[in-house]
Amino acid sequence: MTHNTISKHLPVTTTDDELDTLATEGRLHPIGQPLGGGDIADEDELRAIMSGHPTLGHDHATGHGASARRQVRLPEHTNTALDAYAAKHNTTASAVIRNALEAYLTNA
Repeated sequence: MTHNTISKHLPVTTTDDELDTLATEGRLHPIGQPLGGGDIADEDELRAIMSGHPTLGHDHATGHGASARRQVRLPEHTNTALDAYAAKHNTTASAVIRNALEAYLTNA
């Protein structure tokens, strides 16, 4: 069976502008429950949420410049410990690695 509609009433060819109009007019109803929560304060906060990871380029997480990317292989026990540490400290593995590497290189 081929589905050519987004829902029972909207064709797949509905444009973003048409969806925006429907939402603005209150005629676009959500499907399911949103994941997350809370209000978004303004358009800048929405852009920050939707833009993904900030760049860590020349201006440090301001959205300017390119972030250098390195890959390393970790032993399983180190990777597990890293994930546990990041979860315990409510941060990401990438942030832990960046902070540890900066501290290491500063003291080298």
